[in-house]
Amino acid sequence: MVQTAARSGIEATNARFMSAINSGDGAAVAALYTDDAVLCAPNMPMQRGKPAIQATLEGMVQAMGPLKLQLDTMQVEERGDAAWEVGTYTMTAGGQTDKGKYLVVWKREGSDWKLAVDMWNSDSPAAPA
Repeated sequence: MVQTAARSGIEATNARFMSAINSGDGAAVAALYTDDAVLCAPNMPMQRGKPAIQATLEGMVQAMGPLKLQLDTMQVEERGDAAWEVGTYTMTAGGQTDKGKYLVVWKREGSDWKLAVDMWNSDSPAAPA
């Protein structure tokens, strides 16, 4: 696996993301997104901007309890000041573990990589309606 500068920067941001999520720090998580970021979380409307993303993530933690999140980058492709990442996640909350995949579009702001579009979904089958 080739370790590019973009991949290294994205994995460093992912480490800060996991640390902030795992400690329940919604403001620190939101700070890792671009000002106009879009969050496409499962089973809810799209959220735009840092304040909405922070409120959504804090609401998820409040509803599910403390989270333990592990992100594993599978692929990163860089195009100038943008990149996309495909990976898998494992999240444990309330004694339940969920595994799934994610897609993030990243934007470079100065020397930092920030999440511009964040989408994920579970590998588990949908609950019956």
